[in-house]
Amino acid sequence: MEALKTQPAPPLRLTAPGEALALLRPFLRLAGVETLSVAHAVGLVLAEPIRAAAPVPAVATALRDGWAVLAAETLGAGPYSPVPIVARAIRAGEALPPGTDAVLPPYDADADGPFAQALATLAPGEGARLPGEDLEAGAVLRVAGEKLAVRDLPGLAALGIGAVAVRRPRVALRPLGAPDAAVMALLAAMGGGVVRDGPADLLLLLAEPGEAAAAEGASAISAAGRLLCHGIGARPGMGAALGLWGETPALLLPGGVEEALGAWLLLGAPILAALSGAQPPTPLYLRLRDKVASTVGIAECVPLALDGRGQAVPLAVGGFPLSVLSAAIAVLVVSPDSEGYEAGSLIAALPL
Repeated sequence: MEALKTQPAPPLRLTAPGEALALLRPFLRLAGVETLSVAHAVGLVLAEPIRAAAPVPAVATALRDGWAVLAAETLGAGPYSPVPIVARAIRAGEALPPGTDAVLPPYDADADGPFAQALATLAPGEGARLPGEDLEAGAVLRVAGEKLAVRDLPGLAALGIGAVAVRRPRVALRPLGAPDAAVMALLAAMGGGVVRDGPADLLLLLAEPGEAAAAEGASAISAAGRLLCHGIGARPGMGAALGLWGETPALLLPGGVEEALGAWLLLGAPILAALSGAQPPTPLYLRLRDKVASTVGIAECVPLALDGRGQAVPLAVGGFPLSVLSAAIAVLVVSPDSEGYEAGSLIAALPL
């Protein structure tokens, strides 16, 4: 990097985050499709929809231990008016025998005599799960562009699906100087596949703290390819830069946890979503407890917590102090053309 430091530092010209992303978007290409086991695909973006090829369950199954019966034969049964029935002992999870459509619990049956007797009237399907009640054949569990979630795993297991197609962008990290351990830990959970060798879909340059280090990082991009913008109109993250490192899209994250996190939320996360074909994130609609005052012309990040009534509590404006990071559950990005929000306003926030 010594040779790159001799390059003149480009001027810091603030570009709105949306405009900065628009400059890079023509150079972004979808990451390739790969097949991973469901255990390794959790949290990644699906490249193909997941459909139920067959109904789940395929046949009617018992939801409880008891007696498999034909519900119509229990009509009129009660504690003081037992009705003789044809019944078969069954355990939860077993398929119902042909000719039965409900499961009578043990305490509602008298099986001590030569014939079983029902002590309660059942409706068809009671105590059982009918074919397709969990998932109908052809039902879509997840569409392409959604992330696979832990809660999807039982459905996949029921469908017999052990692997899925995903897009996992290959992200190369290039620290410019001594890497910040906190920033590296932050990036470790960003959802891309970090590579050390070979082609990458995105190059992340990690600057050391300070404006001079950010300027040197922008100079490095300029020397290695093409600088598209240096400086975004946002707090934190103002020292970020976007460009091409050769032909690879490149994002410079300014040094320090606050600055890096701001640049990642406003630029890195949307870039990664575009590379993976992810659907836009669903915002959290919250009611502000306190007023938020913002500077016109700058997009400002406001970390939010929730109070006991479910209202959003602003923890800071234009920054992510370490003391509030653990308490924040979402981030409000105040538009550059807004002066902020009054208390009681309904706002759309990004979940953390």
